[in-house]
Amino acid sequence: MAILGTHRAFELDDPRLQPLLVPRLPDTPEHARVRQFIVHHYETLGWHVELDSFQDETPFGKKTITNVIVTHNPKAKRRLVLSAHYESKYFKDFEFIGATDSAVPCAIMMDIAQTLNPFLAKGKDHITLQMVFFDAEEAFVEWTAEDSLYGSRHLAEKWEKTNQLDSIDVMVLFDLLGFREAQITNYFQETSILYHRLEMLASRLAKQDLLETHSTKEDGQSLGSFFNSSSFLAFKGHYLEDDHQPFSQRGVNILYIFGYPDPYHHTVQDNASIIDPSVVRNLAILFRCFVLEYLGTTIK
Repeated sequence: MAILGTHRAFELDDPRLQPLLVPRLPDTPEHARVRQFIVHHYETLGWHVELDSFQDETPFGKKTITNVIVTHNPKAKRRLVLSAHYESKYFKDFEFIGATDSAVPCAIMMDIAQTLNPFLAKGKDHITLQMVFFDAEEAFVEWTAEDSLYGSRHLAEKWEKTNQLDSIDVMVLFDLLGFREAQITNYFQETSILYHRLEMLASRLAKQDLLETHSTKEDGQSLGSFFNSSSFLAFKGHYLEDDHQPFSQRGVNILYIFGYPDPYHHTVQDNASIIDPSVVRNLAILFRCFVLEYLGTTIK
């Protein structure tokens, strides 16, 4: 595992993160540039790239919504899916960046693909890594069943009709990550074994000194565990409205990596200043290792 922890910490100018730290309102030129940045990253790695583009009615009129789906081996029969939304929410009173929501999750996914790409090529043919960047998770005005989850609702329905949901082992959804105090609970009973596997993996990595123990921010505060299985949100994942919901309602297993609390959620403060690079690096290392172990890929 040591080789997976040798990459430098995520700094705020990290080439996988910095281009995402901009407003990313759906169907705008800035949003299109971010989408192309993501697409180019995976095309350079040699992954299969699919754009799931459609039009939908919103409170601001008809908008073009585009999910980005990237797959290491599209011929594989089974998939481990990592996912996050890549757009940011509209606020009329201020410019919203959405660093934790969800620029950091997208950057972590891009890091995983880049770091693991040489090892994935040596992996098993029957299972592959797929990543989905959902568009328009956020409500344009106020969260309702119609004004939210545009991209994930569309893709879940599309994949249900084409029987592609059946090949998903588990969908991992990242959201609200990068803030130091946020913790992750066990949101779904159905994936408890994977949640506890993550806990044990984090413990192993810490014992091998592969995780940062202190913040790289000015205060150098000690970093605690990512995990809090006794949270009041434990096993409440089915009731939480996020991009996993259209899939969980159709029987897909969900591992929900949702940071709580996040006091900066949907505020102007959710920008680069609240990101702790040590936290982001630790999450990236943890999920690099989790993915390799899940896929049964060895490092040689």
